[in-house]
Amino acid sequence: MIIHGRNTVEEALKLGIVKLLFVKVNSTFDTSKYDVETRTYGPKEFEHYYGKEAQGIAAEIRDMLPKKFDKAFDEIVEKGSVVLLDRIFDPMNYGAIIRAANCFGIKTILVGLDRQAPITSAVCKASSGTIFYTDIVGAVNTATALKKLQENGYTAYAADVNGKVELKDVEFAEKSIIIMGSEGKGIRPALLDTADVHIKIPMNGDIDSLNVSQSAAVILYEYAN
Repeated sequence: MIIHGRNTVEEALKLGIVKLLFVKVNSTFDTSKYDVETRTYGPKEFEHYYGKEAQGIAAEIRDMLPKKFDKAFDEIVEKGSVVLLDRIFDPMNYGAIIRAANCFGIKTILVGLDRQAPITSAVCKASSGTIFYTDIVGAVNTATALKKLQENGYTAYAADVNGKVELKDVEFAEKSIIIMGSEGKGIRPALLDTADVHIKIPMNGDIDSLNVSQSAAVILYEYAN
């Protein structure tokens, strides 16, 4: 997989997962401190392959696939709280939620294997490299996975515009599952009906909702504080 952007590539280099670097000839990115094969391109050629948004640096890493829920279960429980994403197909929102979760102390993202955007360069860049420090775990059936976590002491909080509990009144459990759904359709009934608490963010503006990554950041801030 090809990733790009200064922060994303730098975090991958720190972890030693970069196979090959691609650098624009006038880039200020210092590659000399990394023992990685580097290929240099002229500005037009680099932008042709990797785009202007790459900030003059790109890298090849191994493909990133979600861990399987059943195999990762013990590790999930050991790490604590989880963000469960339901049908988040926009890579920018996906990456932004990963970044917010990591910033506020949650290192596990649970997704449906067939109900989620794949892990791509755009997701990695939107996460600002925090995806490399986060466990992305895939479940065949997220509703079943949710119930198993609840049976092991987790409390599930669903972000719901029709929720009965305002965010400021929520007391998050030590082991929490924060469920975020797609902007268009929200959280599927199978997950919504299983959640322990339905929370809403009060709105005072002309529209009644934030986008999903903004909502996640607000909720995660409250979770952490």
